[in-house]
Amino acid sequence: MKHIWKITRLGLGFIFFVLIWAFVIGFSSHQPGSFFNKGNNAIWIGHEWVGDYKSDSEIQALASNLQKYQFHTVFVHVGPLKEDGKIDPETHKYSIDFVEKFKKFNKDIELQAWLGQVRGKIDLGDVKTRHNVVNQAMIMAQLVGFDGVHFDIEPVWDKDLDFIQLLKESRETLSEDKSISIALAEFIPESLIWMLDGVYEFKNYNSQVNYKNVAQYADQIVVMVYDTGINSEKMYKWLVQEQTIWLSSLLKGKELFVGIPAYDEEKKGFNPKVENVKNGLHGIINGLNNLRSNEETFAGVAIYPYWEIDEKEWQTYENLWLK
Repeated sequence: MKHIWKITRLGLGFIFFVLIWAFVIGFSSHQPGSFFNKGNNAIWIGHEWVGDYKSDSEIQALASNLQKYQFHTVFVHVGPLKEDGKIDPETHKYSIDFVEKFKKFNKDIELQAWLGQVRGKIDLGDVKTRHNVVNQAMIMAQLVGFDGVHFDIEPVWDKDLDFIQLLKESRETLSEDKSISIALAEFIPESLIWMLDGVYEFKNYNSQVNYKNVAQYADQIVVMVYDTGINSEKMYKWLVQEQTIWLSSLLKGKELFVGIPAYDEEKKGFNPKVENVKNGLHGIINGLNNLRSNEETFAGVAIYPYWEIDEKEWQTYENLWLK
């Protein structure tokens, strides 16, 4: 009997180990990036496309390049939100012209009006300010002709209910065919916050609480996995991998884009030798190869920004993600 019990315990131990491996570490395949690429990637472009006059040939060249690299969603910066929630009309005076021309060359690529601001500079708790932001979103989507709006207000956090109210009011105002996209900081599990309570103070964090709150009103969510302060390539790849795994599982029914950087400016909290297109793509691919991820939720890669990508980075993107 003791011998049988010993074997049983070993069997139970093995099963427990397998379950821990499957749900905490995860089994992995070894598929290339092209296996997961749906041709629905996203990218941020600058406000000069709507603030300055662009000829047909310039816009056609942009549309062709975006199609070549399989970008289906484009966040077009239409100018920062001012403190009162409005936008200076000069920053997007050619927006109608841009949208009309772009759609003439490629009607399938989705153009979203990128509305951004530093959270500390805009009081979303003020009803009038919030109304102005919603009104700007309505103008861009319903009047100018953008396919939707992309909110990049940083940082927002778990208890930032004024931001959630902004999304709610935007969803109620925009027609159903207009999408709402949100850029959020990296996901931090509530369990980790709880475990480190009293040891480390997280500020402006986004746990599953804020991601789920945002998902009530957003069609697309972009996690911005950059400016992390990580100086180890291995650790950065791991972080991107885990963000891909956790959020693709958490946000079922939504479109998840994983944002990676293409800029080279060395600054506090950002090391371009670590946080870059190559390492970001490796992290995403590793994450999607993991059994814990959800391929259906994952929409594509999001690269920030278009104007910083050099030829070497385009080649890296093509080799790791398109081929």
